[in-house]
This record gives sequence, structure tokens and C-alpha cells, in this order.
Amino acid sequence: MPGKYETILRTVAQIIEEDYAGQPECAPRNSAQQWIAAIAAAEASGGVDDESFVRSVNQYLAGFLDPSLVFEASSKSNARPTTCGFSVRRYGDDLYATEVREDDRLVAGDAIVGLDGLKPDEFLARLINNPVNGEDPERQLWDDVLASCANVAVRRADGSEESMPVGRFPMPSFAESLRLPTIEVLEGAGPTGGERAAVITAHHFADASVLQAMQRHFDDIQRADRVIIDVRDVEEGMIGNAFGLMALFFDREVNLKDLMGQEIVYARYSQLNARMRAMQLAHLMDMSDASGKGWVQAEIEHVAACAGKGFVMEAEFEEDMLFPPAPEGQKTLLLTDVRTSGSGERLASIAQRAAAAGCGKVRTVGRATRGSLDYANLLSVALDERFSLVYPMSKTEAAHEGRGTLGRGLAPDVHVPFTPAECTRDLVLEAALVER
Repeated sequence: MPGKYETILRTVAQIIEEDYAGQPECAPRNSAQQWIAAIAAAEASGGVDDESFVRSVNQYLAGFLDPSLVFEASSKSNARPTTCGFSVRRYGDDLYATEVREDDRLVAGDAIVGLDGLKPDEFLARLINNPVNGEDPERQLWDDVLASCANVAVRRADGSEESMPVGRFPMPSFAESLRLPTIEVLEGAGPTGGERAAVITAHHFADASVLQAMQRHFDDIQRADRVIIDVRDVEEGMIGNAFGLMALFFDREVNLKDLMGQEIVYARYSQLNARMRAMQLAHLMDMSDASGKGWVQAEIEHVAACAGKGFVMEAEFEEDMLFPPAPEGQKTLLLTDVRTSGSGERLASIAQRAAAAGCGKVRTVGRATRGSLDYANLLSVALDERFSLVYPMSKTEAAHEGRGTLGRGLAPDVHVPFTPAECTRDLVLEAALVER
């Protein structure tokens, strides 16, 4: 008889197959049977608990390359999310510490050359599927895998090496993780060093903090010869909270709805998805005023009519929002990275669409984004009182036709390869400061 963890994982795998919007294109990445066998063996030997189970299921989901797939533990679970206290990037055979937070035993630039006695590639080869965001070293994301290790071997700048146990630090809550934006004015920018640059660094679009910062620095932004918008860390939030930044994107007046046009999506109306979407809409109905209730009721009726029909083609539109032209002669650059996803990646896609349409003035600098734009309309299904699965029910027309961004993201206009020097210097920002 299957154990409780195996049973839950089997349910997750069933939802991925029958309800997840990423089918059939993501089916070749599905390693469910291997993970089920591994969890069953660990459960039989007493080697799994809530925390290790959550980590394992999220590694299974990471193999799909879709960051919207998340397995979560509730407050009734014994799982307490932890972090290793630092972040790394892959270069060559090693992992380099790019940011050190809680674990003060390391400094930026230290190289992780071993994980539990194995070289990084050897360790990765022993894992089921590939949970580090693919094969391209520059796009790999190792932090969660590091957090599952017991020990790492560290090579210092002087060439010495030491082994140390991996630290375990409480994962900050969502609210605790939200960092305030910054705006800095830098002189000496431009190819000849005669320009003034305003650097706007955003970490999220979860609230109006970016717009508020821009309002406080309005004159600095208007007088700048170039504005550099850094969204390399942006994952969370809503695109509406980035509208202030979009006022710097265009060389003439632009309506966002006209620019983006009608966007076709394919919503997967399995019975489960229809039921979960109807519950979302019922909650929205309770919060809506009289003018909004009519739209919600129409959506409820549409969902009921589509239940059980599988993928249904629908049309979506961007908000009807008019943006003025940016200051004449001002250059705008957008910094992106593989960490750029969600609303940050959506912002980058709007910048690229505007450039292609001949009305945009943004050049992107850095590295390709995460590739999170293919799937949307998230649902959360409780699997028992301790765990839930978050997954999308809709996909873009591009994803449906095999032209999506999954696994590759949006390539920048100016690519800045990662090297270990970036652990102590911001090479992407340096490139943007002198970009012609």
C-alpha cells in the first residue's frame, strides 16, 4: 500500500498530466515515475519528512523549466523552508558565490568546487532529471540544490580549499523578502564619459514602491542623458506596478492595448480546473462592486460551459493605457538576467515589442530572461491540509505552437557573459553605462 508521501506525489503527477497547461509540450520532461519510486523507497526506510518531501517535489517540478509550478507547505506542515544563506552562479566546472547573505563563512567570489564529495556535474548527474533550469551553464540555478546538500567544498581566492557543512537559515517570508527600489545618479556615463545616468533598480512589482521612488526622483530622471532600468531580480508582482517605468520606453505616444494587440491563449478546462476557476470567480464576486459583478457572472457562465472540454481558445487584451513619449534624446536601457521572470519578464517583452514596432527606444543589456511567459492563470489545489500545488491552466498561442520562451527566455540586445569577476563587480551595469 502506498505511503502518504507517495500518494500525494502520485496526485501531483496526475494533475501535471491531466490539468497542467504545459501539456503536451512538457511531457518529455516528466520524470514522475522515477520520483515516485525514489519517494516510495525513502518513505519505506523512514528517510523522508515534510521538509525533504517539499524539496523533492519542487525538484521534480523544476525539471519542467516552468517557474510557475510550485509545491507549497501550509502552516500545518512540519516543513520550515530554509536557505543555505548565499547564492551562486555556474562558470566552467564550478559554482561561484555571487551574493552572501546569512552565511558569513563565505565571501563573494568563493568557488563551490564540491557538493557532498562530488564535483557539481557529478552531483547533478545523480539527480533525477535536471532541476537546475537546463543544460546551459549560464542559465543554471543551483541555490535550491545547494540547500539540499550536507557539505560543500569551498575554494578561496588564495587557492586554499576547505570543507564545510551547509548552513540552514529560515527562508524569509514573502513580505520580508521585498526590497525597496533604489534610484542613483551617476556622472561620467556614456562612451565618452560626458553623460549623466539615472539608475533605477527594482526588485519586485508587488506594490507601487517603484512609482513612488520615481516620483521622488522625478527631476533626476528627467535630466538624465540615459536611464538604466535594472529588473534583473524582478520576479514578483503585477505589470501595472511597472507602468511608471514604461513612461521611459517610447519615442512617441503609445497605447499599450494597441501595441500588444489581441493575444490568443489556450485555457485547459479540465473538470478540476473548471471547478477551481469557478471558486476563484465566486471569491471575486464577493469582492466586486455592482459594476464588476456582471463581468464576473459572465466569466462564471463561460467556465461552466467549457468544463471538461480541454483546451479552449480565448482572447486577452492588455490594459487600455496611454503612455507619453520619454524625454527627447534620452537613452533607455533595460538590464535583464535569467532571474528576470513574471512581471519583470513581461516588462522586457513589452520593451521588445515596442522596438519591433518602431515606437520603442529601449535596448536590453545582460542575459536572457527566465522564460516564464508561456503559462498563466494560476490555480492552487490543496492536496491535504499540509500541502498544495500551484500550476497554470492557460498557455500562450506561441507556446501552443511550439514558439514559446520556455527554457530560453528573451535574449538581450547586448549579451554580457557571466564570469567570476561579476561576483565583485557589476559588469552588466558597467556595460550599460557605456553602451552607445
